[in-house]
Amino acid sequence: MLQFSSGRLRLGRIGFLNVLPIYYPLESGIISHPFVIVSGSPACLNELMAAGRLDLSVVSSIEYARHPERYYILPDLSISCCGAVKSVLLLSRVPVDRLNGKTILVTRESHTSVALLKILFSEHLGVEADLAAGCLGEAAADGDIPVAFLAIGDEALRLGAGDLYPYRLDLGEVWHSWTGLPFVFALWVIQRESAERLNGSLRTAVEVLAAAKHWGRTHMDHVCAVADQRGIIGSDELQVYYRCLGYDLRQREQEGLNLFYRLLRDAGEIAKVPRLEVPAPLARVA
Repeated sequence: MLQFSSGRLRLGRIGFLNVLPIYYPLESGIISHPFVIVSGSPACLNELMAAGRLDLSVVSSIEYARHPERYYILPDLSISCCGAVKSVLLLSRVPVDRLNGKTILVTRESHTSVALLKILFSEHLGVEADLAAGCLGEAAADGDIPVAFLAIGDEALRLGAGDLYPYRLDLGEVWHSWTGLPFVFALWVIQRESAERLNGSLRTAVEVLAAAKHWGRTHMDHVCAVADQRGIIGSDELQVYYRCLGYDLRQREQEGLNLFYRLLRDAGEIAKVPRLEVPAPLARVA
C-alpha cells in the first residue's frame, strides 16, 4: 500500500535510467525540494495521476492526450529524442517486413510506445500484426519465446545488448526518419486542482525541477557513474544513451507531439487533439 504525506507535493518518478539526470540530484539531496517522490512504471504513474494520488508526475505523453481536462503541462520538460532513443525497441527474431500476420508481445508498462508502434506499422511500415500485452519473462518461463517483443526502458537497454533478438527497430529512430521531428515519449504534468492550490508555490516547484535538469545535464559523467552501478549496460554505452535523450519541450518537440496527437486522433485512439496547456502563472515560460 502506497503511503503519501499530506504536507508535501507528491511527485511521480519513472523507475528507469532515463529520468536519472533529473531525479538523482533531487534524491541525493544535491537539489533541495518540496517533494515526496513515488516511483513506478509509466503505466503505474498514469494510473496514480488519473486517480489523483499524485500532484505532479512524469507521465506517458498519451496520458495527457487522453485526459487534458485533468492536467496542465509543466514547461520545458519531457523525455524525448531526435533520432535513436535506445530504450524503446521492437526486438524481433525475423526481419520486420516478415512480421505480417504474426503476434507481437508488447510491454504493459508504456501506453505511448504501444500506440507509437501501431502508428508506425499502419501509417509507415505497412505491417499488419496482432499486438498482445504481456511480459517476456513470463512467456519465456512458459517456453513460448515470442517472435517479436516491444521492450521499453531498462529492459530494452538490456535486451538490445543481447543476441536473443537479432533484428532491432528503434522506434525513436523510425519516427524521426519518417517525420523529421523529435518524438516525445513523456511529459511532466500537474493536476489542475494541485496547480490551483499551489498558486505562488507552483513556480518554485517548477524552478526546482528546472534546476535538477540543469544539474543533471552539466554533471553527466557523475550521472553515468551512478547509472553504471545498476549493471544494466556499460559506462560507454550509458554515455551514448544519455546523448540520445532530450529533456526539453521547445518548439520542435511540441511540433512532434502535436503530429503524434493528430495521428492518434486519426487512428481513433483519442477523441481530439488537445491543446498543450500550461498553468497560467507559467504560460509565458512555455
